[in-house]
Amino acid sequence: MPHLRIRSLDEIAVKALSVSLPEELAKILDTTEDNFTVEKVSTTFYRSGNVITDSEGDPMVEFLWFDRGPEVREAAAKKVTELVKPLTKSEYISVVFVNIPKDHYFENGKSF
Repeated sequence: MPHLRIRSLDEIAVKALSVSLPEELAKILDTTEDNFTVEKVSTTFYRSGNVITDSEGDPMVEFLWFDRGPEVREAAAKKVTELVKPLTKSEYISVVFVNIPKDHYFENGKSF
């Protein structure tokens, strides 16, 4: 934990982000890089009846985490945007935070 779900970026971009995001975000979140999971979510987006390919869509990074407050959230969102921006043609990058209560997250059958 945290878990990053990435949409609308191609596999090469997500592979690169699987290195840079944990490396940079670990510093901001005061955790270790091995706590991160990076997932490419394969989905199909449509605009005006047309399929939008991964390289042409507006990237979204869904950030599932234990809330660390507004300052950390803002710093993390800025860092994610900074790292995703060079990997897309889109001018719109969304970062969405989903707060998970610690007692709702289980690892090996035990909650935090």
